[in-house]
Amino acid sequence: MVMASAAALLATSDPEKHSLYRFQTSSDGPRATLSARLPQVHYRVRVRVLALGPEGIDTTSSALATVHGAITSNASEASSGGGPGSASAGLDSGSDADSTRPTVRVSFGSSTPASDAVFAQTSFQLSRSLVFAGDCARPAGGSPCQAEVELDFDLQRAGTLVESGSVDVDWSIDFESRAFKPQAGGSDEKLAAPWTVELVEIGDQP
Repeated sequence: MVMASAAALLATSDPEKHSLYRFQTSSDGPRATLSARLPQVHYRVRVRVLALGPEGIDTTSSALATVHGAITSNASEASSGGGPGSASAGLDSGSDADSTRPTVRVSFGSSTPASDAVFAQTSFQLSRSLVFAGDCARPAGGSPCQAEVELDFDLQRAGTLVESGSVDVDWSIDFESRAFKPQAGGSDEKLAAPWTVELVEIGDQP
């Protein structure tokens, strides 16, 4: 009975199924310090492709950027009932958020709708697809194959900070793309993406 079941499984399996190349890379961002005097920090994230993947594969398909990080602040002792960091760990934008603790709006660009942003007090994670432009079939020549996104950290409740207080945002950004292998069969492979990542702080927004 077991042998019959195994034979049936083999008979119904798809011999033409293609496995995947999964390309990954990451970069640590510089610490962003927000305050009433400087409530927003703005970055440009640029990803440039240096080479094709194995078997001449385009490495930019289904590319995704995911930013994640931690937030620390010196919330007001009077309002929080304790010293810095004594407020309960609040989630990004939910009923568990602590109204005595400053909130940071994390978004891919200052014009991002609120529904596509994260409002974070202690930690956050936010993803966005990457769209590459240029000659991605010949990344070593021709026009550069690259993608750009903007990243904003915007302090929402500066009044909850002590005088001259600030909020630190420690963050990093991960990138992933995937492509089908030309040959059927085999298993998925994780590879370092042949990309460079550039993070540039571009100052306050008007």
